[in-house]
Amino acid sequence: MAKLTKFLGNVVGGIFGSEGDMKDYRHAARLFTDNYMALAPKVEFLYHVYFDINKDAARSPGGADVGWSRAEPNIEVGMLVKSCNVPGVSINTETKNQYGKKTNIQTQVQYSPINITFHDDNTNLISSMWQQYFKNYYADSNYPDRLAVQPTYNRNAKSARSVGPGGRYTVPGSGQTESKQDDRYSFGYTDYLAGHFFNKISIYQLSRHNFYEYTLINPIITSWQGPNLNSSSSNPAENQMTLIYEGIKYASGRISKNNPDGFAQLHYDSSPSPLSIMGGGSASLFGSTGVLAGGLDVFGDLMDPNVRQNPLALIGTAIKAKNTYENAKQLTRQGIKNEVESIATGAVVNTIENTVRVSGLNKSNQVTATQVETDNPVVANKQDLQAGANNNTEPPQVEYYPDRATAYDEVFGGNVQIGTTIVYEDVNGDINRGIVVSSPESTNGVGIQVVQPDANSTFIPDY
Repeated sequence: MAKLTKFLGNVVGGIFGSEGDMKDYRHAARLFTDNYMALAPKVEFLYHVYFDINKDAARSPGGADVGWSRAEPNIEVGMLVKSCNVPGVSINTETKNQYGKKTNIQTQVQYSPINITFHDDNTNLISSMWQQYFKNYYADSNYPDRLAVQPTYNRNAKSARSVGPGGRYTVPGSGQTESKQDDRYSFGYTDYLAGHFFNKISIYQLSRHNFYEYTLINPIITSWQGPNLNSSSSNPAENQMTLIYEGIKYASGRISKNNPDGFAQLHYDSSPSPLSIMGGGSASLFGSTGVLAGGLDVFGDLMDPNVRQNPLALIGTAIKAKNTYENAKQLTRQGIKNEVESIATGAVVNTIENTVRVSGLNKSNQVTATQVETDNPVVANKQDLQAGANNNTEPPQVEYYPDRATAYDEVFGGNVQIGTTIVYEDVNGDINRGIVVSSPESTNGVGIQVVQPDANSTFIPDY
């Protein structure tokens, strides 16, 4: 596909000649744009997060029915993730001496905690998730009235979760029941549920219709921070949590409905854009939605093994092919001619604009360089300057010469007016500056008063 893209680019460039005779190398452009931008960097905002919540844990006692037994809250929680980082790994190593040779060995793998920031929604979905999580592991907030009157902690207290129908408590191992009236309510951590609240949490990085998956194994929350409240701020409220986990599962795949988990299930606009080939395209030969682009898009799908193995993707490709075919039937000779003329005119205009821009830039650079050279102050002969002022003549001119010999030939040959500043480069590459003055001692009646680099020299007679 990279060769095809390059070939078509060369064809267009050869027909319209918009690139000119000189251009820079395109190593970086080819690296990131070849093969449909296969090596271009991904962007941070394309991601999807899915929380697989244990239904039994989400229906912990003491809480209202928030619908966690349904699939919708599990999906919506992930959609409210404002930002997160993918899991990282650090490896512990030791350096051993092996008969004088240093040898590094791996001893342990450490999984870095990850931080997830949620939007604090109006329906309290995220706050409700934390409430269910806290009640699942800790009894403190399940029965606040009972805990308020609990005088002291009773190590033999019966968990209220073990109370059965009719208010009877089943003694473990005996099958006997006791009245709930004698029961004591425990608080703190409880092991009522053997499983985790989160079965798994998956973070998917999306790009080019594919995903890369990071699944956290047995994640638990180590920190939860509710929103900051400020009467002088209107910023969206956030909830933050920190997770640790026991392992990472890596995977990748092709994006489709519900693949990855929970993707495109809720609040997802599945109607294709009318500006795309899938949405109908346009009855033109060129352009991103034209017949030529549509044909290349269909050809690229047919060459992609992921599309050929996915029946739904093949249906999408068939729709693209049909739309491209319908648009091709509407093409006319006059329409194609107008498109070609428009592209050719645009190419010529762009070439002219680039030429004018470059030429103007070069001239601007030359003027700027001249101004820089004349910025330095020049000390001239006072009598000459005064005479020029009395005669209302123009300010002293500046003449530039490539070397000393050329400058002296012009000055002592009588080709340079008195009062003119001359600038030339000596054999050492240094810039010399002087003023042409009248000199009775000179054969031609002129001399050069040096002002740079040696301002102590009064003048240099002809040679």
